[in-house]
Amino acid sequence: MSATSSGAPLPYRLRLPGPTAVPERVLQAAARPLTAHRGPEFLPRFKSILDRLQPILGRSGIPSFIFASTGIGAMESAVVNVAGPGKRVLITTNGQWGPVFRRLAEEIGAEVDEVVSPLGAPVDLDGVRRALAEKEYAAVLTVHSESSTGALTDLEALGAIVGETDALLCCDSVSGLAGAEMRADEWGVDVVVSASQKCLMCPPGLGIASVSEKAWGVISRDDRGPRGYFDYRKFRPNSEKGEPTYTAPVAMLNALDESLTMIGETGLEETLARHKRLNRALTAGLQALGFSIFPNGTPSPTLVVMRTPDGVSAPKLIAHLQDHYNCAIAGTRFEELKESLIRIGTMGWVSKADIRTDLEQIAGSLKALGRAADIDAGLAAAEAARAE
Repeated sequence: MSATSSGAPLPYRLRLPGPTAVPERVLQAAARPLTAHRGPEFLPRFKSILDRLQPILGRSGIPSFIFASTGIGAMESAVVNVAGPGKRVLITTNGQWGPVFRRLAEEIGAEVDEVVSPLGAPVDLDGVRRALAEKEYAAVLTVHSESSTGALTDLEALGAIVGETDALLCCDSVSGLAGAEMRADEWGVDVVVSASQKCLMCPPGLGIASVSEKAWGVISRDDRGPRGYFDYRKFRPNSEKGEPTYTAPVAMLNALDESLTMIGETGLEETLARHKRLNRALTAGLQALGFSIFPNGTPSPTLVVMRTPDGVSAPKLIAHLQDHYNCAIAGTRFEELKESLIRIGTMGWVSKADIRTDLEQIAGSLKALGRAADIDAGLAAAEAARAE
C-alpha cells in the first residue's frame, strides 16, 4: 500500500470497469441479519426489487428473473433459453464479449455465424441486415456496452433491423444497465441480461434477465435443448408471484434493494445523465494529458477506454498507479493493444471528486514515467466537459 507524504496509507481506489466500488450504505444493507427467503420480512422487499428494475430496463409486462450468478452466467442463461442444438444464431462481435457468446452457443450445439467489426468500432448494422436476409436465425446476440473497447451499440437501430424478422434480439448489458439508457420494449430488445457489480453498485453475485412476450413465445417451447438451473420457464411463475425461484442470495438482494433505493432517490434520468457527465469529464481530462479516445463510434458512458500518450507503456502506467497510489485501473487482454490501452470505469458509485483524483494520480504517474503532464489543463478540460 502506498503512503502519503505524512506516512499515512492511501485508501484503495477500485476504478476498474467492474467490479466497482460499493457505497457504504449498500455494504451495510448486505450485512443485515439474514431472514427467511420466503418469509414475510423478505418477500415484500424482493417484489419491490422486481418492480423497480422494470423502468431501468425499459420493460413492462413479464417481471425480471434474478438468480445467483456471474455476468457470464447471465449470458449463458440467455443462450440456453433462445438457442439449442442445431439452432442458428448470429453474433455481433466488436470486442471481447461477442466471442464469449459464441463459445456459449457452440458449447450447447448451436450453429453460429458472426458479424465482426474492428475492435472499438460500432456493430456493423449493414452486415447484420445482410446476414438476416440470407439465413433464418433463432436469435441475434449482441453486447450493449462492450467493456473491452468502450463501444456502445445502437440498440434502437439494431432492434429495428432484427424486428423485421422472427429472430430474437438478445443483449448483454452487464456493463450498461443503469448507466446507459435501456428501452427494451421500445427498441425491440427481447432478452436483456445483466449483473449486479457494475452500474447497479453492488458486489458481484447476482444475474438479472428480462424477456419480452415475443421471446417468451420461443422460450416456452420444448425444442431449445436442456436448460437446468437457467431454465426461464421455472423463473416466470415465481417472479410473477414476487417470489425467488431457488434459495435466494438474501444478503446480495438486500444490497440490490439499497442500491435501487439510491437510484430512486437520485432519479433514473439524473442517474443516466450523471454517467454521461462524468464520462465526458474524464475523457476530456485525459485528452488534455495526451491520451486519445479508443472507440471510434459512440462511446459507452460507463467506462473510458483510451490510448496512452506516445511512448507511455500502459502496463507501466497501470503498475505505477497500483504501487504508488493504491489505485486499480484496467488494461486490455488484446495482445496487440496491451502496450497502449487503459480502461477506467465511470459507472455506479462515482463522483466528480473521483474523476479529479483519477486525473491527479494519472498525471503524477505520467511525470514519474518521464512524461510531461499539465494537471491544471487536465482539470480545466474535465470541468468544462462536465458542465456541458
